[in-house]
Amino acid sequence: MDKRSEDLEVIDFAEEENPETKHRDRNKSKRKKTDIITTAIFLVGIGLVIFAGIRLYGIFSDYHKSNKIYNNLEDEFVTVLPQEETDSTENSEEEELPWYQYAKVDLEGVQQTNPDAVGWILFENEKISYPVLYSGDNDTYLRTAIDKSYATAGSIFMEGANNPDFEDCHTIIYGHNMKNLSMFGRLKYYKDEGYYEDHMYFQIFTNDAIYRYQIFAYSDVPEDSTIYRVPFAPGEEYTQFINDLYRHSYVDSGVTVTDSDKIITLSTCAATGYRFVVHAVRVDTYKYGMNSISAE
Repeated sequence: MDKRSEDLEVIDFAEEENPETKHRDRNKSKRKKTDIITTAIFLVGIGLVIFAGIRLYGIFSDYHKSNKIYNNLEDEFVTVLPQEETDSTENSEEEELPWYQYAKVDLEGVQQTNPDAVGWILFENEKISYPVLYSGDNDTYLRTAIDKSYATAGSIFMEGANNPDFEDCHTIIYGHNMKNLSMFGRLKYYKDEGYYEDHMYFQIFTNDAIYRYQIFAYSDVPEDSTIYRVPFAPGEEYTQFINDLYRHSYVDSGVTVTDSDKIITLSTCAATGYRFVVHAVRVDTYKYGMNSISAE
């Protein structure tokens, strides 16, 4: 065999080995790319987990801060009195304390924290107990706590178009529907069967009086619903407004409301584009320093 033939054989052998080598190289390259992609996906996943963790921490930290602010206020300025029951000497039947002895609220003390506090709302038989703030608008306390710090839960606040003395025919009070059930998060329970019967009353404490309200209707309404109209005056238009509240209510309460009554609407978020509203009528008033009580 001549030199040229030997060279050709070497070349042919090299050409026979080359495809397998290339195949191995391609597999190695694919594995390397796969490893890179897998690592990238893993790192992105870790990043998302860390981001979510930081965000959740921020949310829960914000909730905790807000709860602490209002819990401290309640501990310092609100006293729920022992609802002791005594036996009557005549018939041995249990007697309940008058409704206006359910609790005491030092609203002047609350106003030292923020003079925008115009009242305190306190539910009987439910954990809803907060100051009611009034700024003359519907933005100031939407995401601001009573101490003026930022808070996702915001504050319980009165409609800016209302007069802050609770003497309008129709007063609206707003509160967020918080997932941890703070603020107005517990109002959703009124949609549960049997809840209304045991949670019909709440009280509003002001500097001059305690007002007791009885819930008579509640429903989901669009954000642009006419129930957000204020103020009203006694008359035909107000009567029609009351009739509409009855007509849309989820419950037939049997409570009679007339155009001479004062109504409070508690409003909170519901499904997208809707709000859940609870309507209550003032049924009793207790004036401080006068030792008097009057039915509305």
